Order: sequence, then structure tokens, then C-alpha cells
Amino acid sequence: METVNTFSGKLLRGIRKEAGFTQAELARRVNISRETIIAIENEHPRTIQSLELDIVRRWWKACHIKVSSHTKHTFVDYIMQFLKL
Repeated sequence: METVNTFSGKLLRGIRKEAGFTQAELARRVNISRETIIAIENEHPRTIQSLELDIVRRWWKACHIKVSSHTKHTFVDYIMQFLKL
């Protein structure tokens, strides 16, 4: 299993889009600014390097009910790689 050193903003963008949220809607649900959502999704180096797992957790909590089973499994696998489990 390959280890992951930084979190994927592209993965989070895909989850948001599949859940049907705009950046503004998700920002309200996650309690961060729309600009931060944009920076995460565009993988702005400073933002991605300082991305807290709590934000990822809130992002997932807002979106997980609306995404496919495949996306859920992909996300769990990604988190396991990220945490080196």
C-alpha cells in the first residue's frame, strides 16, 4: 500500500461535487471560508500542508450520506494510506 504525504484536494473536490454541494454550501457546513475550500480543492501548497484532519472529518461528515458506496470505500482506503494504517 502506497503512503500519502499530503491530502488530496482533488479527492475532496470530487466528494463535494458528488454530494451536490457548491463551494459556498460546503463552506457553511464545514465552518470555513469559501476561499479556504477553493484553496484546498486547488491544492494550494500552504493550505494543503496545513490542512487539519478535523476539517477533512467535517468535510466527510457533510458529504458522506450523499456519495456512492464506491466513493466511501475509496475515501476510507485513502485515509488509511494517509494515516499509514
